Amino acid sequence: MSVADEITRLNQLREQGALTDAEFEAAKAKALAGSPEPATPGPFAMTSASANQMAMLLHFSQYLGYMIPLLGFAAPILFWQLKKDEIPELDVHGRIVANWLLSSMIYYLISGLLTIILIGFIGLIVLAALSLIYPIVGGIKANDGEPWDYPGSIHFF
Repeated sequence: MSVADEITRLNQLREQGALTDAEFEAAKAKALAGSPEPATPGPFAMTSASANQMAMLLHFSQYLGYMIPLLGFAAPILFWQLKKDEIPELDVHGRIVANWLLSSMIYYLISGLLTIILIGFIGLIVLAALSLIYPIVGGIKANDGEPWDYPGSIHFF
């Protein structure tokens, strides 16, 4: 029963005299404070919590590049593309990660070119630190159900 149906039922009970105004207000507040019963998911349906965990794994999949070169770039994009239709909440996180991966690649190329005049080494160090920190923050926020746009990321998607 939805919250609106419950309030309608309570109102009918009040009009019939089965509930006092005080009892009606207390029951209405209780109905509004409690969340409605979730629909029973099918055998393969994604709950919000598991969708959040999948989004967190999407962010953390960037670390695969430290084990196998280029896997940290390919795995998140493949994961996003294969699961975005099945898990709609994953699409926004996939866009965030893909934007950061492309942006960081551009920033690494620019910093690499600037190493000729030595300033690029600072850029490379900063990018290395951000590449370690951003997936952690993004993954934690994704697990809480909140998309987090990586600062400095260019919006391609």
